[in-house]
Formats: sequence, C-alpha cells, structure tokens
Amino acid sequence: MAGQEPYKVIDVFAGPGGLGEGFAAFGHGAEKPSFKLALSIEKDPTAHSTLLLRSFYRQFDSEKIPPEYWSYAKGEITKAKLFDLYPQEAEAAAEEAQCIELGETPAHEVKSLISQRLNGSEKWVLVGGPPCQAYSLVGRARMRGTDPDFEKDVRHFLYKEYLRIIADHRPPVFVMENVKGILSAQHSGKKIIKSILSDLKKPDVAVNGRSSGLGYRLFSLVDNKLPEKCEPEDFLVRAEKYGIPQARHRMLILGIREDIQITPKTLQESEATTVAQAIGDLPKIRSTVPSSSSSPPK
Repeated sequence: MAGQEPYKVIDVFAGPGGLGEGFAAFGHGAEKPSFKLALSIEKDPTAHSTLLLRSFYRQFDSEKIPPEYWSYAKGEITKAKLFDLYPQEAEAAAEEAQCIELGETPAHEVKSLISQRLNGSEKWVLVGGPPCQAYSLVGRARMRGTDPDFEKDVRHFLYKEYLRIIADHRPPVFVMENVKGILSAQHSGKKIIKSILSDLKKPDVAVNGRSSGLGYRLFSLVDNKLPEKCEPEDFLVRAEKYGIPQARHRMLILGIREDIQITPKTLQESEATTVAQAIGDLPKIRSTVPSSSSSPPK
C-alpha cells in the first residue's frame, strides 16, 4: 500500500455500518490508510444516524478527535451542535452516508450515485448484507405466524439489488454478509442459498438474463477449498474461533472477479477473547435507555 491511494469501499444495505467499519478501521489514522469508505447506503433512519456519526468521526485523524465529540457521547451537547461546530466534516459525512432504500429508489439513480463516488476507480471493494429478517430463524418463525404472504416477502429477493450493483459496476472484489439462517431458508420448496451462490457467480445473467462474460469465483474465509468445491456451509464464519468476544455466526462470501488471478488466505484461528479483555479499559457510560427524567442526546 506504500505510496498508493486507499482502495474505495462501497457499502450497501449497510445497517449501522459494521462491515464497512471493519474496512475503514484498517489503517485508520495512518498517513495512507488501506481503505476509505466512498459511500454507505442504508434505509433505516436510526441505523443511518449511526453511519453518519461514524463517518463524521473518521473525518479526523485518530489522534485529533475533537473534544466536542466526547461531549456529545456523554450527552452534554446535541449532535446538531457538534455538527455545527465542524461543518466541513459534517458535510463530508453526509455525502458518504446516504439514507436510501434500495429496491425503491430508481436503479438508474443508484447506478449514477455509485459511479460518481467511484470516479473511475478500478480497484475498489463492494460490501453489504441484504436484509436478513426473511432469512433469520427467529424472523422466519415470527413472520410465518403473523404474515400469510410470507412467501411473497420482498426481502427474500433484495439480494438481487446487490447483484444489480455487481452487474452494473463489475467490482474487482465483493464481500456479501448474511445470517446463518440463510443456509436453511427456503422459498417455494427450494433453498435460497443455492440460488444466491449461483447468481453471485454470474450476476449479469441473474439480473439481465444474458452473459457479458462477467463472472466471479466465490471463496470461503475459513476453508481453503477451491471455489468449485465449496459447499454453502463452508462460508459460515464462527466469530469466537477467530478472537472475537461473541458467538456470532455469519455467512461471509468473498467474491473475486474471474479475470483477477488471486487466491486469498483464510482466517487463522486464535484463542477466544473475553469481553473484559476487549473493552474492559473503556470508560463507563450511562445507559441510553430514556427514563422519565432524561433522554439520550438527539
């Protein structure tokens, strides 16, 4: 990475930004960080608020975070006041974090926005996790019990918006994340994961019904099998095996464009980290659950 500009990252279905945050945090504060978020897209206002604040934070060198940021975190000032004090950084954050609903916003507008943010970059990464309520075990049980049109739920197929972005912009690399429940989720009696993996390999065929030669090899982050040998279960990452202090199991699919002859390394297992080891040195903060006499800062 020495001497070169950071790789741009486009984060869609970003939620509060965990996946993009991992890329952005890699080398943040260095003279030349490895990755830079060029655009984050999320429809939920609460999650988008978190995206916006984290983007604002990253506008500053890690050693020069303004004291007012910590005043906001303590509830001493409002977010509006914080942003008023640093308008340039607030504007840059608003440019990066967009509150947009994929699937409802016209596809040509999304395509234009991403193209604008890439600005001709050929080396970049697409990341994202299409909504998982229709795939999660709890979500499926709840919706089947209350929603007679469960089979028609559009969230089964929002991953196709992710496919459309791949087909339109041909990223060299993408990372798609989803819940463990996607392994067993079915639609019309067929497992959804098999369709997703097949579509990710040939996204233009899935989206446009024809091939332009665009194809991807799908790699597991935890199993060194060749892409053609990978089964759906091979993409499941059990976070506690890799030093993360939580038993979080997620599907992580790494796609590399077929014309790029790179074989990625797999994650190395490590001893489990406790929560105390991970965050025990952080200062205690008050709960943000509002009481009758107080409420969190807006």
